[in-house]
Amino acid sequence: MKASMCKIIAITLTVMLVYLFVSCGADIYSPDCETGNCVVVNFKGSVLVKPEVTGISDIPVEVIFEKSNTYPSHVMNIVTGKTDKNGEFNLKATIDLNSFEDYWLRVYVPVQEVYISKPPRSSHISKTFNSFDEDAFQNINFEFYKKTMLTINLNRIQTDDFESFTVGPHVEDWLYNLGFTIKDPNTKDEVIQFITAADVYTQIVWVKILKNGERHTHIDSLICRTNTNNVFNINF
Repeated sequence: MKASMCKIIAITLTVMLVYLFVSCGADIYSPDCETGNCVVVNFKGSVLVKPEVTGISDIPVEVIFEKSNTYPSHVMNIVTGKTDKNGEFNLKATIDLNSFEDYWLRVYVPVQEVYISKPPRSSHISKTFNSFDEDAFQNINFEFYKKTMLTINLNRIQTDDFESFTVGPHVEDWLYNLGFTIKDPNTKDEVIQFITAADVYTQIVWVKILKNGERHTHIDSLICRTNTNNVFNINF
């Protein structure tokens, strides 16, 4: 089969952050403990790869206060550190509880090239707190999946007159590709590639809508692996 084209479709739910790393250009946070209400907090958690649930070491972790409902945002760096050999972090800092009146507290970690974050982000993933929650600060976990590619071969073998044909893979309810759509029933074979999560089921959904309004939906799934040629064939 000769493919008429090969398209690389990136994750469509990616949300770009406006800075390369949070601390770039950020002020250093200085709590007003004379007039404020200061507490010492330990920000504890882990950075994990699923489904194995193994830790990722040496991942930068940054805790900031970010001004709510303003643009450009005012950012103050509270504390930074890295995960240990088990993928865990424990960062200690003093904060003024009055800061929550105007700021959100956020904990950031960068997304490594070989992983997909949950939810998908292009550069960083974060946890946001709009109030003091000491219990929640002790259990800040970030989940990643190994990234891999899925190739879908679309083989045009039928002669029906369709309005559109759409195919797209997704993983559970957190990784969703908007998909690839064909509107010309005279199209030839296509080869398309999607980024997906490794070692878990990727569900593939394809929908054909005929000119008469009939809608035909098909669902299948497979587990994609890293360093493997993951291929799925669809005859349509």
